[in-house]
Order: sequence, then C-alpha cells, then structure tokens
Amino acid sequence: MEKKQASKLTKQLKRVFSEQGLNGLGKRVGFCQRERDITPYRLCLGLVEVMGMSKIASIADIHRSFNALCECNVQYKPFHNQLAKKQFPEFMRLVCEQFMQHLAVEALQFSSDSPFARFERIELQDGTSFAVKSTLSKHFPGRFTKVSPAAVELHVTLDLLSEQPSCIVLTPDTDSEAQYLPGAETLENCLVMGDRGYFKKAYLREVDTHGGSYIVKGKANMTPTVLTAVTAAGVRHKQWENKSLKDIRGKLSKTQPLDLDVRWTDKAGPIDSRMIVSWSPATKTYQYLLTNLKRSEFSLNDILDAYRLRWQIELLFKDWKSYANLHGFDTSNPCLAEGLIWASLCSAILKRYCALMTQPLAQLPISTHKVAMCFYHVMPPIFRCLLHCQRKLNAAVRRALDYLSHNATRAHPKRDAKTGRAKLGLLPVYCPA
Repeated sequence: MEKKQASKLTKQLKRVFSEQGLNGLGKRVGFCQRERDITPYRLCLGLVEVMGMSKIASIADIHRSFNALCECNVQYKPFHNQLAKKQFPEFMRLVCEQFMQHLAVEALQFSSDSPFARFERIELQDGTSFAVKSTLSKHFPGRFTKVSPAAVELHVTLDLLSEQPSCIVLTPDTDSEAQYLPGAETLENCLVMGDRGYFKKAYLREVDTHGGSYIVKGKANMTPTVLTAVTAAGVRHKQWENKSLKDIRGKLSKTQPLDLDVRWTDKAGPIDSRMIVSWSPATKTYQYLLTNLKRSEFSLNDILDAYRLRWQIELLFKDWKSYANLHGFDTSNPCLAEGLIWASLCSAILKRYCALMTQPLAQLPISTHKVAMCFYHVMPPIFRCLLHCQRKLNAAVRRALDYLSHNATRAHPKRDAKTGRAKLGLLPVYCPA
C-alpha cells in the first residue's frame, strides 16, 4: 500500500509540476519570453513551497526562499520585477485551476443507508475576505472603508466528497456573493448548500427545475406564506396555515424545531419550498433553512445535521489563512498582490491532496488540519527533488506519507460518529481510485 500510494502521489506531483508544462503555460499567457534563472517552472515551485512554510511577512522572505530552493543568487529587483508583471496573476490563477483539476480524489462517501448517498456531488458555497494594502483600494475596494479600505474576497465552491475546492473566484470585497453560486444547470443529482448571503428565491426555483437539490439559509425578514406547519413529532399546526411567516414568528417554539411548507409568488409564478425553523441558543435567533428535499426521504433532523456539514468550508478558510500564508502582503502592485494569493491557494490545495493520499496508507481518517500545520516538516525535500533530482522524488514522497500517517490522524473519530461529520454516515474512503 505504501509503495502504491507513493507512486500515485509522485506521478501527480510530476504532472502538476511539469517543467515543460509550466514553462509553456508561462509563455502562452505572456509571462515570460526567454527562460533565464526565474523560469515559470522554478518560480511556481518556489512560491508553492514558501507559501506552505511558516509565516511569510514580506516579498524579501519569498525572494530568499526562492534562492535557497533554486541554489542561485538572483537579486531582489529582478525577482520583484517578475512578480510585478501584469501576466503574473493570470499565470498563477491557471496553475491553481490545474491543481484543482488534478489534485482531487474521492475522500469521503456516505454509507449506503444514508439518504444523502444518492447525490453525485455535494457542493458547499461560501466566501472569505481579508484586507490588502490600503493603497490598493482602487483595484480592490473594501466593504468597510474605515477599517479596511482595500480588501479582496474569495468566492469558493467546496466539493464536500473530495474535500477540495472545485471553483475559486477572486473579486473585490464589494462584489455581492450570490452571483457566484454554482450554475443551476450543473446541479442535476447534486446538492448545494449556502449561507444566507446566497439566498435567492429565483435561484432556488432554477435548481429545482434542473433536478438539483439545495439547503440554503434564509433571511430573518422573509415573509412567505405558510402552507403547512408540522413539528418533528408529526403534530400539525392548522391554525398557522395560509398565514404569513411574519404573523406567526412570535409564536414559534424555541425548544421544538418546525417543518414548514412555504410559498412566495412573483411574476414568474409561485416558488414553493420546505423550511426548517429552529432556535439557536448561541446567537439567540431563529435559523431558517430552505430546502427542496422531500420530507418522506429526509427528516427534519437530517436537514439540520446536513447543514452543519457546511462548517467544513469554514475550516478550509481557517487552514488557508493560518497555514498557507493567505493574507495581504506589503505591496501596492495589484498584480503582485493577486498573484501571491493564487500561489497561496496552490500550496493549500497541494497540502490537502497529500493528506487525502495518506489515508489509504494509514487506514485511518487523516486530519487535513493537522497536515496543514505540519506539512512544512516534509515539504522541502520533496521540492528539492522535483527541482534537482527527480529520481529521488519517490523516496522523499514515501518518507512524507509515512510521517503524516503517524502524526496527522484525526484525534476523535468516535466522537465524529456521534456529533461530527460521520453522524450522517459520511465516512473516509481509504482506497481512492
């Protein structure tokens, strides 16, 4: 098993870090014309490695790390000039797309008796924002101008079953979130989940029309008409039927979740949905979950437990910001700032892939969070082999997988089965294809 997994990982590393492929990509986007010391291949390797290390504070830190990896003495100014090119962010964005395409495996699956096993994909949608240097406010205006005049937002679709992002869009922080939801036409036999920022009634209707499913958090000021109201125990509240939600909001229970059928009406006709209403003691507010999953197949508690899986994308963002150097660097060049963001994401995607490739070797659930924290212990030998001696790469990969299999297993798999992601039958796949 160890040799097999090492060979798979080695093959994929050679594929995504192909010298011919990356140099060719750099030339196609106009990032470089002649290959000198700072080739697209070398630069990509250097950036992905350094972003996966400990906290990087400046461009100078990246420059020094590049020289150490490539065993060269490139001066700071020509190095900075390469990163400042207008083609740099496009080059790194395309590299990130290749990473998302090739560094994904089936990591999780629902047990056959789970109602959620029917879905081909489960996509979690959310965004994360962070400040960049204030002088970039013209290119990346922030929503909170006094605190962060310049900020960016990453709109991310996370494939729950592969635990990797399937789509990332980088925009100014002022862009609205809902326009970056997965296309409804792509969601046949799939489930999409999103926070209240992604609540759009027209979108819910489109997803349903195209044979997709959704669980989306609604807004507190919604005023649909209540068609039916049933408790988890099956008790029907006929007195609330055919009334606006705002008229019964003051009568809702804080101890018993409610299962409603609701309807909106617009110019295109009625929009029907199922709504799960529950009280959140933490926020002291009601939570409204909209879904088109049938009550006969998915219980009220199934919907509540499924929506908690959306927290996986928040954990992804935490790993990106804490262990992949996803932050605003001290630069006023928008191309350099954006390019480094894509480089950070490449490093984070690589770490997750290595975590998921370790699971079949360990035959235990691997913590992507622990791998994000400790992968820098085994990252440098891999990158040096990629750049200087690829015949030794497989041995370096085997050492890395062995280290991760002993130091990055999930701490509480039994607890996961009771209260965590395994509660709904979501389990690791130990033998990815």
